[in-house]
Amino acid sequence: MLDTYRVILRKPGAFSFAWSGLLARLPMSMFNISVILMVQIQYDSYSMAGRVAAIGTLVWAAQTVPTARLVDRVGQRVAMIPLTVMFVIGAVIVVWTAMTRGPEWLLWVGVAVSSVSGPVGSLTRARWSHILKQDEIHTAFALEGALDEVLFIGGPALATILATVVWPPLGLVVCTISAIVGMTFLLRQTSTQPPKRSETGGSSLGFRLPVAVIAVAVIATALGLMFGAFDISAVAFADEHGLKSLSGVILAVLSVGSLLGGLYYGSRHWSMALWKRTVVFAGVLAVGFVALGFAPNLLIFSVIGFFAGATIAPTMTNIDSVVQRVVKSDQITEGMAWVRIGIGIGVAFGAWAAGWLIQNEGARYGLVVAAAAAVLVFVLALATIPLLKRGTGNDGEGERPSDPASDTLVEHPPVPPLA
Repeated sequence: MLDTYRVILRKPGAFSFAWSGLLARLPMSMFNISVILMVQIQYDSYSMAGRVAAIGTLVWAAQTVPTARLVDRVGQRVAMIPLTVMFVIGAVIVVWTAMTRGPEWLLWVGVAVSSVSGPVGSLTRARWSHILKQDEIHTAFALEGALDEVLFIGGPALATILATVVWPPLGLVVCTISAIVGMTFLLRQTSTQPPKRSETGGSSLGFRLPVAVIAVAVIATALGLMFGAFDISAVAFADEHGLKSLSGVILAVLSVGSLLGGLYYGSRHWSMALWKRTVVFAGVLAVGFVALGFAPNLLIFSVIGFFAGATIAPTMTNIDSVVQRVVKSDQITEGMAWVRIGIGIGVAFGAWAAGWLIQNEGARYGLVVAAAAAVLVFVLALATIPLLKRGTGNDGEGERPSDPASDTLVEHPPVPPLA
């Protein structure tokens, strides 16, 4: 299975941008939970923690498409340096405010500034799309999903230990330093950077979105709702059982399942059509997270979480693959930004709703929100089947239909599956 990944990592520059991109993305797994833990510890309020995390995520969602367009237009290096500086400034404001028990509105300002961080999760995916052949991109996206899960295995556990055992803001400090180091090394690698739009003669997607991108963005919103509700609910569930310091471990177990599921998924060529895989994995995801809502203790919760997590990376790979199939090469960062904006909006409302319910009713109600969101992912996948079919065709693995030199957006793969 691992031989499939070795092939793409041997491409010139691939290993270097993969590891530096991984380091730069550490805040994806640590920032929100570090903010939640620090605010909850300092202000003793899950509701306030959920509000602050939600504000940051909403701003992040709002900035994703504009900054992605900026990256595609001027290049990753020129765009991401000032955006990374904004992330650092915002993180400093959040830490200083929380540790001095400052007003909540100043925490909102801090997370808002730090959330204007650019499309960090799409930078390496855009590089893979630039250097690989079409039949290798499925594997690369699955690898990216698996690497994300490496972060979500270690990140929440590390954040929890640092915040609850060492010092409340230490998780934020660590992920900020990681972002600086990772982004520095990533942006130095210009040989694998996708060409700027001025070099390809392309244009922005704007609001002329392929229907398949709209479909997966809607599905991603429900997926984000599930993520946002689950993260804060897992912390509260562990807290109610007197083991708050293990909340990061619980999240890590879920991510281990996602990592293994993603690695297996990406090592295979699938003959099943992409739209079918999107629906099937959404259905299994729903079953897993509904089962989590009935877990009586932390042990059962972790066991179910492992198997539920195994569907997360494949589901995200399917969503990203849909976008990659239907947009041009020089629009891929922008196209994926619409998926991230959906996730961001969902995470914000999920954290906000679950935080309020947990504060007033208990952790179990937060898990109900996560389960309902997972069911909604499946329902939306079913409802958007016609749109997914229009965007990706009825074949399995196919060639990306878009040509960066063409002004016409073609939505159907021109070649039969390779599997």
